[in-house]
Amino acid sequence: MQYRPEIDGLRALAVVPVLLFHAGFGLVSGGFAGVDVFFVISGYLITAIIHREISDGNFSIARFYERRARRLAPALLLVCAVCIPFALMWMLPEELNSFGKSLYAVNLFASNFFFWDQTGYFAPSTALLPLLHTWSLAVEEQFYLVFPLLLLLLHRFSRATLLKVVAALVLLSFAATQVFANLDPAANFYLLPSRFWELGVGALLALVGVEKLDLSKGSREILSALGLLAIVASYVFVVESAFYPGWTTVPVVLGTALVLAFGRSDTVVGRLLSLKPLVAIGLISYSLYLWHQPVFAFARLRSIEGIPAEGYALLIALCFVLAYLSWRLVEQPFRKPGRFSRRAIFGATFAAGSAAIAFGFTLDGSDGLAARNRELAQLSEPSVGLGKKCDAVADLRCASNPKPEVAVWGDSFARHLVDGIIASKPDVRLVQLAKNNCGPFLNLSPIMPRLGRGWSDDCARYNEEVRRFLLANRSIRYVVLSSQLSQYLKEEKVLVDGRSEVTTETKLLIDGLRATFAWLRSNGFEPVFVAPTPHDGRDTGLCVARARLLGLSDRHCEPVLKTVREYDRDVLNVVADIADEYPVVSFMDYLCDDDSCKIEDKGVALFEDFGHFSKEGSRQMGRAFDFYRAFIEAAKGRPVAERATDAKAFDNAAL
Repeated sequence: MQYRPEIDGLRALAVVPVLLFHAGFGLVSGGFAGVDVFFVISGYLITAIIHREISDGNFSIARFYERRARRLAPALLLVCAVCIPFALMWMLPEELNSFGKSLYAVNLFASNFFFWDQTGYFAPSTALLPLLHTWSLAVEEQFYLVFPLLLLLLHRFSRATLLKVVAALVLLSFAATQVFANLDPAANFYLLPSRFWELGVGALLALVGVEKLDLSKGSREILSALGLLAIVASYVFVVESAFYPGWTTVPVVLGTALVLAFGRSDTVVGRLLSLKPLVAIGLISYSLYLWHQPVFAFARLRSIEGIPAEGYALLIALCFVLAYLSWRLVEQPFRKPGRFSRRAIFGATFAAGSAAIAFGFTLDGSDGLAARNRELAQLSEPSVGLGKKCDAVADLRCASNPKPEVAVWGDSFARHLVDGIIASKPDVRLVQLAKNNCGPFLNLSPIMPRLGRGWSDDCARYNEEVRRFLLANRSIRYVVLSSQLSQYLKEEKVLVDGRSEVTTETKLLIDGLRATFAWLRSNGFEPVFVAPTPHDGRDTGLCVARARLLGLSDRHCEPVLKTVREYDRDVLNVVADIADEYPVVSFMDYLCDDDSCKIEDKGVALFEDFGHFSKEGSRQMGRAFDFYRAFIEAAKGRPVAERATDAKAFDNAAL
């Protein structure tokens, strides 16, 4: 295939916005769409090569995979190897465990499956994952496994049949984005079925042979310019969404296709993309893409205070230096068949990949080498109460006694109270009724696009199961309610009565909590609401653990009270309103003074993350705050004067 410098320029136009997006520069809110440009380019180039070789009768599966190994493996394995010592130095045990899993997933061509299972791409936690970006490589590798075989099979049929089958697969794949976006947004983002259409559009370009179309130069100028405009507009206007890829991905995909098809060297777009600086970046774009995420992630891991814009500018410069060196010293030599034989390439790739897989399994199997620092491992140990098996369970399997007296109902902010209640009263008769993100409401469910539309229905069904369970177990007298609440306020809509999607508003949440209290009291239960812990949105648990790992002071991890009040204003308003009429317990007075809120108590770090108590933190708070007595006395009802004081404290906090 004849070399086209404008394609390298297009690669530059793909990789630079990805770097800027991951560095947090707001100018390119849709910079992540650069990966979609890469997909279309890959589909086009790979299909053009395979189709030509099949047509010429000299296609070889072995030679195809040899080229892929020469192109992709050396630089990727180098980056994986360089990541290991930094991970060992700067990662906490839980992070090191996750890194180990990603390390073997990368080398098994399955990192997209791993990250699908672990996190959404746009979640804040992904900024600390050094190998997150390899999900796109896994998608391409999986495409390379199936598509050449498909082309070989379809070569027996007519060209028209070949085009129809590939076009049908493209349409089916795009249709899958519409289904997955509602069922499982993470699967929609990470997996091949909903990404195939992007590679497939590039493949169709190659199979159609658009370069042979007899279009006037003026037409090609207009079409290529429209394509370039669509790409740039996507970078500027597309925003993070649970429905990506989907309709908002169409402009960047079709724009890339138009540039590939019509942006030849005799057009303005072609000449622009053929400028030497762009071509130079395009040549090192693969290495540049490989290095950027580890460089950013490890810099964030090492810098607790955060990285300023000028810091990211220096990191991007470092990425360019590393990319050039690995392109020159690693990529280029291994691409030359004369220097390394096919056997050497396959053998070295297998050996190095196997070593990476083995080391990854070692990190995973040892819980991130937790034994070398048990104290650090405990800092981030979550408080799961009666066990992880108890998420979304509403029966006596998650009870400490067959005749429970206390029910703890709500989301993870209810669950993290259980260890503390048990620590304050070891013989407590308690049942845990908690589902992540699902607050204790009889008629409300948060609609969280990242979890899929069906999740809201699951939440409504679970709370109905809790209602029936409470009525069936009359030994229960006290019901401790708790929820983060913000998941109902930060999303655009909530599900009401399991049927209607209603615009989110504070009053809806207040009415929902009041309805829960009223129903519990009318059925003979004594409820109390435990307010979420004071937090400012930062991951204070991670901040403390990182400070201790690096031997730094953790004082800067303490949330400033003013910031807490601003960050959780709506939640505090809801709690203040409820406290006027119903018993509410708050940790605000215990944890906060006039300036800040503490993150440890008597030497024990309290938080696992931004606001959940860790296992040891919950136990410490349970003993110090005396959870059982405090919650039960509040549920029983206290003098009006004390209740009014609490309400006033919440009103002040909400201001």
